[in-house]
Amino acid sequence: MVDLRKLAEQLNIDDIAVCHAERFTDVEFLLKKDLELGILPPFTEDDIEKRVCPEKTLENASSFIVLLEHYEPKIYKKREGPFGNISPAACGEDYHRIVRRKLNLLMEALNSADPKGRRLAFVDDSPFSEKHLAMRAGLGKIMKNGLFYSRKFGSRCFIGLILSDREPGFYGLSPRSDTDDTWFLRCETCSACQKLCPGKALSEKGMNSYRCVSYLTQKKEPLTPEEERIMGEQIYGCDICQKVCPLNPPVPAGYETGTEIALDDILSMTNKEFKLIFRQTAAGWRGKKQLQKNAEIILRNKMEKSYGNMEFQGTARI
Repeated sequence: MVDLRKLAEQLNIDDIAVCHAERFTDVEFLLKKDLELGILPPFTEDDIEKRVCPEKTLENASSFIVLLEHYEPKIYKKREGPFGNISPAACGEDYHRIVRRKLNLLMEALNSADPKGRRLAFVDDSPFSEKHLAMRAGLGKIMKNGLFYSRKFGSRCFIGLILSDREPGFYGLSPRSDTDDTWFLRCETCSACQKLCPGKALSEKGMNSYRCVSYLTQKKEPLTPEEERIMGEQIYGCDICQKVCPLNPPVPAGYETGTEIALDDILSMTNKEFKLIFRQTAAGWRGKKQLQKNAEIILRNKMEKSYGNMEFQGTARI
């Protein structure tokens, strides 16, 4: 038996829990529904059976260890002009690297304490739904905006996974069974994320990932005029549904979450500058050309907005 909670404290892991690795029947239902609608989430495993059956990934899979790493979103005072926005999760060092370091340290400790156990670690590269796993482990809930919310951190957290052939009890933890749901009941009576989502990707029926601005900023194929309009000022990612959510700390009026970037700097940057500024961030994974493509779209959006305002002002004086 391994004292997982003690290991987590030693490694400064923000939160951790375990759960069983049985078939994800709830996820299977949702995926088949999305498949019928033609909206299976992008950048994920296409094989539904692999996504819902952990034994397809690890023989005798019995448990998952789920860890959370919290982050505080950057905030800046918004300015008018040729600037774009990169969402908080894509600012700074790539969160995949941050979580991977914690996972590697935890894997080393577990393998040292239990060399006969078999384990696989993942951060955003497993076939499984990380948010459903975190919910199964009792770490929080999935809200209307489709994001996982931790009881401790709201939606501002990253998820890491370890799939193991050991039973959950081997790690000295049980799935959390806190049934107090009062902390998130406000979500049921609030619709801010649905109303303010630029792409109307959120509805009572669920989420259409292909209308999400975050997806559009990562899409390499040419965008339709409507998709370009939906992108607004986002160079990479989107934070609106988290920013307006009352379950997250409020953002002061006139301020934006994330990082402000001058469009000219993006459009004129060299390969060397891209590697220096963006390669170590989540925003860099689709490459320099993707960021420049997005910057061109945002610049057109701003020009059309300015032209529209001038046209309106001119009409008003007649």
